[in-house]
Amino acid sequence: MVSSSFLSKWLARVNSTFLSILLATTSILVVLFFYYSQNAFLEAFESKTYDLRFRDMRGAIPLEPSIGIIAIDDKSIAELGRYPWNRVQYARLLDKLKAAQVKAVLFDAFFPEREDKANDQAFASATKRSGNVVLAALFEYGKDGKVTGVTRSLPEIEGAAAGVGNINFLPDGDGVNRRSPLLIELDGKLTPSLGMMAAMLALGEKEYSTGSYEVVLGGRHIPVDENYAMWVNFTGPPAGYPRYSFIDILNGRIPAEQLKDKILFVGATAPGIYDMRVTPFDGNTPGVEVHATVADNIISGRFIRQGGLEALLDMVFIVLMGVLAYMMTTRLRLYGAIPATVLLLAAYIWFAYYMFNSGHWINIIYPTLSAIMALLVGGSFRYLVLERSAREMRSMFSSYLSPKLVARLEKDPEAAKIGGDNKEVTVLFTDIKSFTTFSESHPPQEVVSRLNEYLGAMVQVIEKHDGTIDKFIGDGIMAYWGAPLPQPDHAILAMRCITSMAERMHELRGKWESEGVEPFSIRGGIQSGEVVAGNVGFAGKKMEYTVIGDTVNQAARLEGTAKYYGITYLVGENAYKLTAANFRFRELDKIRVVGKHLPVTIYEPQVGPNALSDAQIASFESALALYRERKWAEAQAGFSGLRNQLPNDKPCQIYIDRCIFFAENPPPEAWDGVFNRAEK
Repeated sequence: MVSSSFLSKWLARVNSTFLSILLATTSILVVLFFYYSQNAFLEAFESKTYDLRFRDMRGAIPLEPSIGIIAIDDKSIAELGRYPWNRVQYARLLDKLKAAQVKAVLFDAFFPEREDKANDQAFASATKRSGNVVLAALFEYGKDGKVTGVTRSLPEIEGAAAGVGNINFLPDGDGVNRRSPLLIELDGKLTPSLGMMAAMLALGEKEYSTGSYEVVLGGRHIPVDENYAMWVNFTGPPAGYPRYSFIDILNGRIPAEQLKDKILFVGATAPGIYDMRVTPFDGNTPGVEVHATVADNIISGRFIRQGGLEALLDMVFIVLMGVLAYMMTTRLRLYGAIPATVLLLAAYIWFAYYMFNSGHWINIIYPTLSAIMALLVGGSFRYLVLERSAREMRSMFSSYLSPKLVARLEKDPEAAKIGGDNKEVTVLFTDIKSFTTFSESHPPQEVVSRLNEYLGAMVQVIEKHDGTIDKFIGDGIMAYWGAPLPQPDHAILAMRCITSMAERMHELRGKWESEGVEPFSIRGGIQSGEVVAGNVGFAGKKMEYTVIGDTVNQAARLEGTAKYYGITYLVGENAYKLTAANFRFRELDKIRVVGKHLPVTIYEPQVGPNALSDAQIASFESALALYRERKWAEAQAGFSGLRNQLPNDKPCQIYIDRCIFFAENPPPEAWDGVFNRAEK
């Protein structure tokens, strides 16, 4: 029966396990809440990962070759004079571009004020002749985020253009431009962005439509948010697109064939004009390049999506990363779970980057936070509370249990049930033959040195075969299998162990003989059966885990009985039945030990260099059968014949002496062939 102490510990552990899981689950739910509420602090960090993926992970990508920039640069200002310029210069530019057969010209500028009637008319006429000019419009927003007005070019100039595009930016709270308003609504009318207008002219599309979180342009479905803002897939650092100086085109320094079929954005690149924007790649990017990038994204179909699918993946990974991180604490303990979680996060970040390259922005910060919180909250609680019992197990068992079994106990401390329990085990007792004589004839230092060498070798063999070393009894060893952890093959393991012990003792004897020192031998007894396993001693002072019961007593007596038969190991009947199919044995005798009424059959395992052959075992068992049939002369002849082959085999001599005795002193009719041991 399980003790009340163990039951209370088990219940406490169950409650602690539940609390640990509850803490980890709560931490995951908290992260999900932060994600759902779009926590501003965490969103700012996630935005930085957006920049990181562009700048430090992916880098620049190939550009749309049809896009170029007509730069209002320092060179042009130096030759044409102070900016803004006379509109006649723009008219000249448009005539040059028309002659070069460019596909579209998009001004990142608007002309809202009158300059001079002749100049305004000249510009409007050039715009009309070109037929592919898009002018800019700048929308104004109120504090509530709604559009309140718009600044446009003069009606006669705008009326001559092929279209109008908004040039608004939507910088985030940190000032970085990551989105572009693809459409802006005012008075029920939508105005496309300058970049979208460029794409429409490039693709030959005159119409677009809006859907649920998308703008449809021809066969392209452009992902947008509820305000028609598109995440910009930045192509690289500034100056990626070809730049043609405004003055160089006016003066014919750019060959017409370089401009043919190009989509050209006219905008300021000179720092003094103050049209610079902060982007993930650079804090000093000309605004015209952002518009060009939007056009590039639409033409090439390379978009960044952060919609329903991505949100679902985010939530899945928030839960999954938290669960995996917590589960690692249950398998690896906290110190092992920390580096494993780091590797898990590295793998996830790689996956997020892979998805980003595929056009899907899945979150990095929230799943990472979920893993860290589950690890630190649930895992730390588990380490402080639940793994305390595992550490107690290590402290209790590490000195006499194999490292492999200690590791199993740390993972599953309940398996030991150290409060006291009935277990099926196999017990081994070993002793050094004539050790008292050896110790009396050798100096104490040599006795201790040889004993330590022997015990060290045997401990290694026992631990290798997953045995539990219970104690050293002088020169003797008590070990067992099947406790504190269940081992279904406990008897097999014990038999393999004594096989290896016999081989190791043979090696030690050879070593000692080569060193010129007196060797010694061992003997042992093995029995299998039920025992009571648990902590024994005085709580708080001296406690040890051990096994007690009749099986232990039998194993100890078998070790002593081995001396009587002059053999190395003696195996009890229970252990024999569990291992007979795997090992070779010689049935030695049926004995009745002191204090027991029922006889037991004992066996000699055939291990080590002196093992008998199958024929010799058969000869011995034939003679033993004759002995039990009271055929004393035939049995004596059988044993004598075998002794001629094995002159040092004491069991043969014992039976020869018995046959001679019983021939002269026949046993009673009720004799059952059992030998009554008078000694323990």
